[in-house]
Amino acid sequence: MELIQLDDSLRTKALERLTTQTPKDITNKILTTLNSIISYEEKLNKDYSIHSYHLVGDNSDDKIEEANRIISLAMVPLPLDQMHQALHKCTLVMVKPSQETPADVALRIRAIADGLSDFPADIFLHAVDHIAKTKTWFPSLAEYRMAGEYHFKKRKMLYEMMQNSIKRTNLIDFSFAKVQYK
Repeated sequence: MELIQLDDSLRTKALERLTTQTPKDITNKILTTLNSIISYEEKLNKDYSIHSYHLVGDNSDDKIEEANRIISLAMVPLPLDQMHQALHKCTLVMVKPSQETPADVALRIRAIADGLSDFPADIFLHAVDHIAKTKTWFPSLAEYRMAGEYHFKKRKMLYEMMQNSIKRTNLIDFSFAKVQYK
């Protein structure tokens, strides 16, 4: 079992949702939906921030598969050309270094888009919007990542929980197969 590979139709539907809602709303919907499908718990740090998520109890393969589908839909990144457009709009409202040419700006935009390509679409757009509203000078990749990291971290932990469940299932399947062949 792998996390779901999305076809173009599902990817388009996911992007429609992700580009019209805030990361907070999307993540809250994910958590609410997962609570109704699978049993999991939050592991907390000493400061009560979330450290990780872990599956608990007995979750059927069907429930795991449905949870994987939900997480996969919430992790769809914006296509690179749309990322470039959003970053270009963002640069229009900022002061750029005086010696920077349009080619330099385009190269910087491509590098930043590439560096943010792991962000889901809603988190990427949130980060770009935050930067456009709070920064005067053309920001670095690190500033964009910091703007979206809070939302991305939580979503990524949910994604990792599902990946770990798949790895555990594959290990169990493998060890079962090994026992049968003895």
